[in-house]
Amino acid sequence: MIKFERAIYNTLFHCLQIQQNDSLVIIVDKYLLQIGQAFFDKAEKHRIDVALLTIPTRNYKQPEPAASILNLMKQISAVLIFSSHPLIHSKFVKQLCHNGVRVLCTNSTSQAQLERVLNINFKFIEDKSRRMADLFSIGKQVHLTTKAGTDLKFKITRHKGFANTGIVREPGSLEFLPAGEATITPDRQTTNGVVIVDGSIPPFGLIKDHIEICFKDGYAYHIAGAGNVEPFKKCLKSFGKKSRNIAEFGIGANPGAILTGATTEDEKVLGTAHIALGNHLFEGGSLKKHLHIDLVLKKPTVIIDGYTLMKNGKLTA
Repeated sequence: MIKFERAIYNTLFHCLQIQQNDSLVIIVDKYLLQIGQAFFDKAEKHRIDVALLTIPTRNYKQPEPAASILNLMKQISAVLIFSSHPLIHSKFVKQLCHNGVRVLCTNSTSQAQLERVLNINFKFIEDKSRRMADLFSIGKQVHLTTKAGTDLKFKITRHKGFANTGIVREPGSLEFLPAGEATITPDRQTTNGVVIVDGSIPPFGLIKDHIEICFKDGYAYHIAGAGNVEPFKKCLKSFGKKSRNIAEFGIGANPGAILTGATTEDEKVLGTAHIALGNHLFEGGSLKKHLHIDLVLKKPTVIIDGYTLMKNGKLTA
């Protein structure tokens, strides 16, 4: 219980930077109501102006909360969202940020996970994530390889790197928990090669038998393997060709995170890299309904413009 109390405190006062004059709304769905209630109780104990709001559970095909909820948020300083389906991609969250609300999202599913990923050195996460994001922003080409057989090249000249630090300091800022990664959107038409997924595909589970994905001009044209591959392919098929668009490349930086196969914790694991298919995380996308699936790779080597940023899962920067 002490670890959980510390995790709650870190979230409210370190990540969300809650002050006595702030107003806070905690949004939850029914699956995470118990966790949301624990955060509400802690905030209330510290005499924070706080409210707990329960919303229907969302999914890939219906990602948006009711638009009327936005009308309740006009005078709110900060929003903490617990949802079993991540809402960080939603228009709802973007509008909150546009209105100047500090927003922190998480789809953490258990007390044990929160204790793992929040009782960590946030300075380490912030320093590593920002360093990598800066290298992404000034870099031109990435070469991603693994001993499992991944060999993928793509340019990154059209976009800027993003550091997921978990800390929301300024009005309108947005972060996600678990924190700890640097990401960038690859230049799609320059993305070619093969990816061997050997870590996980949340929410389809841990990978037991490697999955091979071949890319040409930014689209996955060949997917083969065993185990998780059929439900994964079925999901992509339901969204059409655009679901096979490469949308993101990232490197994990959270020393407390572990591979579970079920949550967005996987992409934050220190020593992993991931690519994503579907819509771009923060830059919108071409799918009418949101899809964003991460493919996590173990012990990658990442070279940017000839500089080795990570070698067999070990950061060099």
